[in-house]
Amino acid sequence: MLHLSTSAVGEPERGVETDGQMFPGMRPRVLILASWFPDERSPLAGIFVLEQAQLLSERYEVAVLVPSLVKWRHLLKRTACVGARVETTTGLPVYREPSLSLLPGTRTSYSRYCAAAARGFRRLERSWGQPALIHAHVVLPGGWAAVNLGKRHGVPVVITEHSSPFSMHLGTSPKQQMVRFALSQADSVLAVSPALAEQIQTFDSSVTVRVVGNVVRTSFFTPQGEAEGPESRPLRFLCVGLLSKQKGFGYLLEAVSRLQRLGYTAFELAIGGDGKERQSLAQRAQALRVSERCTFLGLLDREAVRTWLRWTDVLVLPSLHETFGIVLGEAMACGKPVIATRCGGPEYVVTPDTGVLVEPGNAEALVEAMAAFLEGRVCFDSRTIRRSVEQRFGEQAFLGRLSGVYEETLADFRSKSLTAT
Repeated sequence: MLHLSTSAVGEPERGVETDGQMFPGMRPRVLILASWFPDERSPLAGIFVLEQAQLLSERYEVAVLVPSLVKWRHLLKRTACVGARVETTTGLPVYREPSLSLLPGTRTSYSRYCAAAARGFRRLERSWGQPALIHAHVVLPGGWAAVNLGKRHGVPVVITEHSSPFSMHLGTSPKQQMVRFALSQADSVLAVSPALAEQIQTFDSSVTVRVVGNVVRTSFFTPQGEAEGPESRPLRFLCVGLLSKQKGFGYLLEAVSRLQRLGYTAFELAIGGDGKERQSLAQRAQALRVSERCTFLGLLDREAVRTWLRWTDVLVLPSLHETFGIVLGEAMACGKPVIATRCGGPEYVVTPDTGVLVEPGNAEALVEAMAAFLEGRVCFDSRTIRRSVEQRFGEQAFLGRLSGVYEETLADFRSKSLTAT
């Protein structure tokens, strides 16, 4: 039996306070423990965790703890450091606690991560204070470290899972044991889509999982206003993401090639992002003879992503696995329709009023969807698209929903503590 809570984002469950009245006259401290977080080497890694933390700071005192394991090669190349430090450039205190990585992926490695988290917690406790609640992002390694900290210091723990697919955490028996421990000991477990929640419960059916989608920065991702229409120029398609096999870019290039062979010429494709598949995808585009129609933009910062989302007519996300698909929401916030695959998260994000869903790993399905836009067989209203994402995943909807989870978690934790005494 599935224990899912999937009420619409922004609509708190009954009995959950969301106006902060549980904490009159004070702002409770919330510690974000991040498995992924932006740094100098990877400025976009876990950017959604940073953006959520910044939003939460409107209602809570927020600090971020980033334990990490540094590989020897990065240390030798001086592309990473092992010194503990506090950063404030994001507007939040970010406590970084690196440690050397030994035997990556083993329990020894995770134990070193957990020890780094404990050191960082003691450090922030002295300078910032003890948190009322720990919110960990991703069960391994952050969630596992968080529940250990919570038990030691008497602090409730919320874990949000983002990983795509969840099975990436289950490769060995020790990992499965750590995941099961973290999920069973957390006070609340969240997933960013119903599909991910079901993956978690396939692994452990005893865990109650609530669905709280990612926040979409609708105040930042906004429509450009009146612009030149596609009737006076080629139709613009855009795809943004990590250039990896999981994102399905190869199928999109194949679709572009087939469209070209079918005689469709009034369109162009821009691909934003970087990754291990960058060179092979560029070579594939040449082999398919679509290089002149496809532009590789490279790594894009948030401002550049917004610029290109405003430029495009349709966003395409051909992923093979996706737990949410934040760029879908960002495109919709800019009033743009989307083409996405039924691979987990997109079914939760995309509605019939905001875009088209196709089967993953199927170039012909992408051809049909893209051709429908080229021929004008599908049409979407930009205001309806934006309204949908704003109501379901916008900043205030997200803040209200997550605040409700926090307050219910704290109330339950206090009740259990009183019962125990």
